[in-house]
Amino acid sequence: MNLQVSQLTVEQLPHALMLAMKRKTLPVIDWELCGKIIEKEKRISLVAGYEKYSAMYIGLKSNGKKIEVEAASPIEAIVKCYIIKQLGYEVELN
Repeated sequence: MNLQVSQLTVEQLPHALMLAMKRKTLPVIDWELCGKIIEKEKRISLVAGYEKYSAMYIGLKSNGKKIEVEAASPIEAIVKCYIIKQLGYEVELN
């Protein structure tokens, strides 16, 4: 079943992140992992809004990929941004 990454629940995120990271086991989603994602990607930024957080990725070239995701928590925003960067705006979860 294909799902929009922006609509994934907190319970679905570990499975989608596992696919994006090409792992065989579900990752524990916490600040330690999100920090590693930000360090590795170098192009993911986090902005705190009034009620939501935005994570953004802008590619290096002028025609590069541009992604912006809003979520209720900063961790959720970072993870969804990374999943979209790696897999696109839709993911197939079984």
